[in-house]
Amino acid sequence: MRRVILILLILMQLMFFINYIINDGIIFFNIYVWSVLGVISLVTGWRAVKAGPNLYENRRVHSGLSLTLFILSIASLLFILLIVFTRPYFLHI
Repeated sequence: MRRVILILLILMQLMFFINYIINDGIIFFNIYVWSVLGVISLVTGWRAVKAGPNLYENRRVHSGLSLTLFILSIASLLFILLIVFTRPYFLHI
């Protein structure tokens, strides 16, 4: 179950990056949701890195997914900060 949650959070983070690349004009609607999801993913990734895999879960798969989510959420939060400082008009609704 944890593997599914990690994969879904990774896919959601990637969808925000793809959404910004395809159409950056609508990002001001999603930047607040993206930042909340980034914080949730950061906490989940950190907890998954610290916790060991389940009994029937491969250690490499678990550590790969948890590190991927943790690094992707850090990159996502840094990218949001970059957007905030370079294009602050995206914060106005």
